[in-house]
Amino acid sequence: MRSTAIAAAPLALCLGLAAPAVARDELPGRFAGGNIVVGLEYALTDTERATATKAKVFAETGLTGMKNLGETVAWGAMQTGPNAPIVFDKVDWFVREYQRNGFTDLTLPLKPHSTWGSKDAKLLVTRNSSPKARYMGHFERWVGAMVERYDADGTDDMPGLRWPVRVIEIGTEFSSYQPEPVEDYLEMLEIAYRAAHRASPDVRVAHSAFLTTPVDLDVARPADYEAVWRRTKRHDRHHGLADIRAVLDRPDLFDVVNLHNLGSPYEIEHQVRWLEWELGRRGYEKPIIVSDTLPTSYVGWGPATTCEGAILGILAPPATEADRCRLAAFFRRLVDRDPATLAWTRGFVAADHVQRTVIAAEQGIERINLSFVADLPFLTGRLARAGAGISAWGGATRQNPRTGRIHERYPLFHAIRQMMGHLAGYGSIERLPMEDPRARVYRVSHPEGDVWIAWRDPRAVLLPGDGRPELEVEIDVGAGAALIEPVITELGRSEASHRRVPSPGGRLRVGLTHTPVYVRGGE
Repeated sequence: MRSTAIAAAPLALCLGLAAPAVARDELPGRFAGGNIVVGLEYALTDTERATATKAKVFAETGLTGMKNLGETVAWGAMQTGPNAPIVFDKVDWFVREYQRNGFTDLTLPLKPHSTWGSKDAKLLVTRNSSPKARYMGHFERWVGAMVERYDADGTDDMPGLRWPVRVIEIGTEFSSYQPEPVEDYLEMLEIAYRAAHRASPDVRVAHSAFLTTPVDLDVARPADYEAVWRRTKRHDRHHGLADIRAVLDRPDLFDVVNLHNLGSPYEIEHQVRWLEWELGRRGYEKPIIVSDTLPTSYVGWGPATTCEGAILGILAPPATEADRCRLAAFFRRLVDRDPATLAWTRGFVAADHVQRTVIAAEQGIERINLSFVADLPFLTGRLARAGAGISAWGGATRQNPRTGRIHERYPLFHAIRQMMGHLAGYGSIERLPMEDPRARVYRVSHPEGDVWIAWRDPRAVLLPGDGRPELEVEIDVGAGAALIEPVITELGRSEASHRRVPSPGGRLRVGLTHTPVYVRGGE
């Protein structure tokens, strides 16, 4: 049936007819169903060949989502002047190759920056990316054309499009990346929202993602939110709480609330609690997505390899000033490429991303894009002084961006593949109450039997010299024995290890560390 539908499509187009819709279940792909969509970022599209090669490799992870780099989906990059055509080549490569390899839920970050169309956007510095008045129509047509090309409605679709691209972002982050005054941003968002929904009623428009890190939203009462925003040292002050609230005041301009989770995995819980309070005050609800993440980095926005001087990186929870010199010693070893420190960091990132995904799923987040497909190359060198913290080493692979050749798969790659195998087709995820709050134990319901995912929250900075402190808990697995499978964190290991342990009376006692374990009951 599939071959008949595909063969009929060119004939239908020649006759001026809409191509027959192809049933979803006839196309090979991984669908999240009602579960969280998990993706990676940023899928570079340097060349068509490299895009195809990398899409095939990342299909091994079992992910349903993927997000491409915003610069390739920028207005000015796709349309070089007001009379120039919109060039879709790099976006087409991304959508076609990842869909061809089974990715059903892609995210498109529409970056409005244009040296000719924006109010003040130069090659290296942008102060206002919103469209000039005389080019508002051009911007509106660009957004509409993007949605129309990838909405899979049979009209003006990209050739070979398999599934609709449902989620688009208008701007990549509500920070220095979108520095214009909030009034200008809202005017631009309104134009984009109207154009997107005119092209497709099913598109999900996300506002530019809110940046809350390093603000610690773990407050005792809602009245403390304003105080914690005021007293937190932030490098990027383009948009604070007042501007975020101005966006939340306009729920008619977006379909999903968009967050960036650039702190610890536990930041997600505090972000959701804050947002639920903000939305509740306004009397509406909307789904929440996390379109961009980092592994727990401890330090950012400045040098991390020193603890002395006037210019220092900004600490993010759980890091405190008491940790700064210890962190500086760690980051000096990291930028010096000490093998043991690098190996520990790769494992830390893998464990961190599993925790992040599980917490997001339990909190009801609709989709999350993990970081990154590869390391941030310039930020891992000595000159950068670990200015992005651990995140610079957050890559899943070592690759050649021009050819797409994957030289090495890091523990993060294998940990994601392992995690997606356990999450595929789950029914629900709930955190189980434990006597010690440091114990994180989640039950994942499955038709074929529940899975437990558990780890120890250090509630503090964790570094290589700290060892592997354990916390013992008891889990009711309902069977006389259980299989315990740690998350893959070792360099060079691609397959998970297992151990079978007795659980007398169905009660399993297991020691938890920062590395999560999967537990299945079974004789």
